[in-house]
Amino acid sequence: MTSAPGDVRDLLRRDHAAVLADIDALPEAGDAAETLARLQLVRRRWMIHALAEETVVYNALEGLQGVSSTRAAERFVEHEVVESLFDKLASGRPATIEWRARLNVLRNLVARHIEGEHEDVLARLATRFDSARLADLGLRFELAREKLNLLEEAKAA
Repeated sequence: MTSAPGDVRDLLRRDHAAVLADIDALPEAGDAAETLARLQLVRRRWMIHALAEETVVYNALEGLQGVSSTRAAERFVEHEVVESLFDKLASGRPATIEWRARLNVLRNLVARHIEGEHEDVLARLATRFDSARLADLGLRFELAREKLNLLEEAKAA
């Protein structure tokens, strides 16, 4: 459990930077088995982040009057597309041209998704919620990630 809640925007930025760094490090992972093992860790972190983000952040913004749900729906679809690319990478052979191409597409899609969130979601959070509400959303986001992580650990055991 975390001690003090942080601004949800800071937590999202940190998660986003970490997933991009993790993806960028995959080609240097070593042999195929190590690369695929690290890919599974990156995928797990991404999935936990995405589900917590959808549950806490997207739902908070969708609950506001006058906020379009079209862009939120696009973000849900982007999460699904990223997950399907993880599936393809997990079943492929690292270091092949096709595998590296899929990894590049994954990285570009995630980067574009993050850029869009920083321009849209983080900006809307800043204009729609005060610092106390942003901290509350941060706490809820952290708790959602912790619960999802525990579920993933239980599935793996």
